[in-house]
Amino acid sequence: MFDWGNWVIQTIIAAFFISGFVVFYNQGLTAATQTHRERWLILVRYDRLIATIFTLAMVAFCQLAQYLNPINESAYTNWALYILFIPLLDQKVRLPEYIARSVIAMAFWAANNNLNSANFYVSVAFLIIILVLIYLYRYVINGNWLLRMELVLWIGLDFWLSQTQLTTLSVTMSIVMFLLMNMFTAFYWSTERVTELEHHRLEQQVNLDTLTQAGSFFAFRSDSVTKFALARQKKQPMSLLMFDIDYFKNVNDTYGHATGNRVLSEIGKLVLTELKQVAELEPTFYRTGGEEFNVIFMADIAEVIPFVQTLQEHVKMAYFSYEEVTVHITLSLGLTALSDEDETFETVYERADAYLYQSKQNGRDQLTVEGQVKH
Repeated sequence: MFDWGNWVIQTIIAAFFISGFVVFYNQGLTAATQTHRERWLILVRYDRLIATIFTLAMVAFCQLAQYLNPINESAYTNWALYILFIPLLDQKVRLPEYIARSVIAMAFWAANNNLNSANFYVSVAFLIIILVLIYLYRYVINGNWLLRMELVLWIGLDFWLSQTQLTTLSVTMSIVMFLLMNMFTAFYWSTERVTELEHHRLEQQVNLDTLTQAGSFFAFRSDSVTKFALARQKKQPMSLLMFDIDYFKNVNDTYGHATGNRVLSEIGKLVLTELKQVAELEPTFYRTGGEEFNVIFMADIAEVIPFVQTLQEHVKMAYFSYEEVTVHITLSLGLTALSDEDETFETVYERADAYLYQSKQNGRDQLTVEGQVKH
């Protein structure tokens, strides 16, 4: 006789357990690897691999629980099944990691099936089709609740219909439990997702200067610490360019702040376009003051100098228009490199600032590199 009371209890427990797994998978692992970023730089790079290992550990836990408590075997199997397949929808997973996760899923499939049954091999054929479709269309599936439910239904049907040792009622209720788990977690996660999107929006406001599309001063202070630590850890070069617009106050006073904002906006576009041409220098661009900007390069200063000189010339040749006004501007620039004596990024920043000031003192429209004016 089917134990309805136990089924209801196990379904409720499963829903909350899986919700916790989904939240931790999507947020907890990322938060853990980003805490004290200087210490966890390697983990941040391999967060999806860590997520795969975490998923495997949770499946092993479910299998152990199934072995120790066989009365609730179907519930634990459903937990493991869900834990295996939901992370396959992770859009950040690369192909090698996806293949590894698929192999784990197939191993679980084989471990929980009768290998002598023809039904098993039919279910494996359908499983392969499902895995291919998930990889090809996971972006679409993630954005459509009905498609996601249909996918979960097919996974549940494919797995549980191959369990020929169970009664029809047990198979049916196992499929229903699997669907209810997905419905509950989808609803729960959609609420979490709204919160996450709001957090992302606020984070964008803090980290991005909307006028120039450069990083904000807040982002600069945060990223500079991380990049400094990375350069020290990997013993790789780092260079800092600081520049501002010459006589920018005169632009605002003469033509108005609307024209000044147009100049800032166009400068942002121009610099970002130029930086795309030197992606190998790993540049990150920030607006750190009214008309002051910084660019961090994870490259040797000798490689950066030609780019900076080109940027300086392109700005000098450009004309920035707003309504009936056309403005011509120049830049003053200071460039320095990370040295063995620099104990903090602040020292690098202060040196670039001093070189920028030196360029201004020398008549503006100048580039000063390590205390020497470049012509």
